Amino acid sequence: MPYDIDNEIEVDNDSRDQFAGFAKETTLELVEAADGRLLLRDAEEEEAPLMTIDFSDKLREILGSDTQAIGQHMIHAAIQVIMQKQMSQWHAHVYDKEPTHYS
Repeated sequence: MPYDIDNEIEVDNDSRDQFAGFAKETTLELVEAADGRLLLRDAEEEEAPLMTIDFSDKLREILGSDTQAIGQHMIHAAIQVIMQKQMSQWHAHVYDKEPTHYS
């Protein structure tokens, strides 16, 4: 499958699926490991986490119980960037196609 370097996502130009190149629906969970790391993982999969956030002991001491909330904000920002990249690519595919009829 081709890879779009500018958007860093795989592109399926041959598929007739209108949502090709988009991720399917996934339920994510943010959990705190025994060692204090925050783990973002697919709730339905038992594989390695998609992302880990590890605050230093000094920062964890400063933040206290706010580490979970800060981790959630970091993940939210990352998801927004991914969604923006996907929407940009989807709009590019829509507008870059040759129209079948000219008015």
